[in-house]
Amino acid sequence: MTSIKAYAAQTKAALKEFEIERRNLGSDDVQIAIDYCGVCHSDLHMVNNDWGSSSYPLVPGHEIIGRVTEVGDKVKEFKIGDRVRVGFLVDSCRTCEAC
Repeated sequence: MTSIKAYAAQTKAALKEFEIERRNLGSDDVQIAIDYCGVCHSDLHMVNNDWGSSSYPLVPGHEIIGRVTEVGDKVKEFKIGDRVRVGFLVDSCRTCEAC
């Protein structure tokens, strides 16, 4: 596990610096140093628990631009140093109906 700094809502309140534990990199994973992260309207709904499904602490933001810093041993498409973006679908198989 790796400890990193993030901005999190502890409750329905302003974001504050917070330390989180990230799981170890998996064989299919790409680690990204985040340069920019978008926080959209749905993130604000989650921070405010408008839909009644939020779990705190909550780190909003799911539209990411950054650089690859590490790749799992099964990753073939990306290499360290590549500029990448992450949309709102993560861990998607991209083949089933839900994806």
